[in-house]
Amino acid sequence: MWNKKKFLLLFSLLCFSNLLFGEDVGSDASYYQLKWLEVEGASGYVLEIKNSAGYMVVSEKVSGTTYDLNNFTSGIYEHRVAVINKLGKVGTYSDWVKFEVIVSKVPTLTKDSVFSVSKEEKTKTLILEGKDFISPMNVFMITGGKKIPAKSVVVETSGIAKATFDINADTETGIYDLVIENPRKKAFLAKQRVVLSDSKEKAERFAKRQEKIITKEIPEDYYETPYFSTLWRSSLVPGWGQKYIDGANWKLYTYPLLVIGVGALYANSYNRFLAARSAYESSVVLGVFLAGDPNSQGLWIVNRSNAEANFNSAKQELNTIQIGAGILGAFLVYNLVDSYLSAKRNVAMDGFEIPLFEENKRLKVNVNLVRSHPNQMQTGGASSEFEFLMRF
Repeated sequence: MWNKKKFLLLFSLLCFSNLLFGEDVGSDASYYQLKWLEVEGASGYVLEIKNSAGYMVVSEKVSGTTYDLNNFTSGIYEHRVAVINKLGKVGTYSDWVKFEVIVSKVPTLTKDSVFSVSKEEKTKTLILEGKDFISPMNVFMITGGKKIPAKSVVVETSGIAKATFDINADTETGIYDLVIENPRKKAFLAKQRVVLSDSKEKAERFAKRQEKIITKEIPEDYYETPYFSTLWRSSLVPGWGQKYIDGANWKLYTYPLLVIGVGALYANSYNRFLAARSAYESSVVLGVFLAGDPNSQGLWIVNRSNAEANFNSAKQELNTIQIGAGILGAFLVYNLVDSYLSAKRNVAMDGFEIPLFEENKRLKVNVNLVRSHPNQMQTGGASSEFEFLMRF
């Protein structure tokens, strides 16, 4: 009779599922449960569980036929059960049985990257950085009602995964949401994370500006009216507007240095001009006194030469000041023009003015054939309607 009970116990363990999924009950906690068949006449059971490293993590007496596994991390475990009879003695343990715990947490992305994809590429591999990645994991690109699944997903670690997509000429251009789904169909949606365009250059450019929107570096509607914001920034600090919309960091550092350098030269020349002018005025005053004394004619001549030299020096410094002011003014004007062009590069589209990422536009045009008559011009007759499908 005892051998039969032992057989039932072992049979229940071997038939028990080797893959356990846990449901989230909190931000970190997870809930799992082991079950085995009841053995008649048993007053309890002894359950032992060890992890993949061989360390015993559970060794407890259990009154029922279930055991809740709280806060177990993902991994491979082994368990065995022994029956406690009515006299309180522990019987023979069953064989070790493996089971796997998969923590069913929603995978998330920890990096606010926007991926650029172009039709020039046949395949595109997105390197995902996040947490709670497990295999098998599904990754999709979604826009509107269309879903493009990754042809392969490789989970390297719980925080790194690579999703590879096939790109062909029929793939719609636009901006896609990125969906990461674990085996329990728990999904994470990252909105507007993939930009797909016809060319690699255009995809990278619009991915950079979309990343600025996601990181809240710029307002979401900034690219609709960027000129004013760009101009006032560049007016306040040369190069700031270009960096703000175009990501040209070197301009933010170089332009102010150029302005400061030219300004320093301007100030230095102006100080030399003031000194030369003061020396010239002093020479003129001294010359007035020397001219009235017949005995100081030689000194008057020397003083006159010095006055002329000081005058020429002051005149030369004044010319330098004017040239420096012109260069500085021209550069400040160029800075504003450059900021405007930077904004234009980020909003202007080649060809038709169709905003990027809109759906295809269908244009219908009615064409009436015109019939000529000697005395009158008459419209009528056949009428044709043409439909154009424009893509971006």
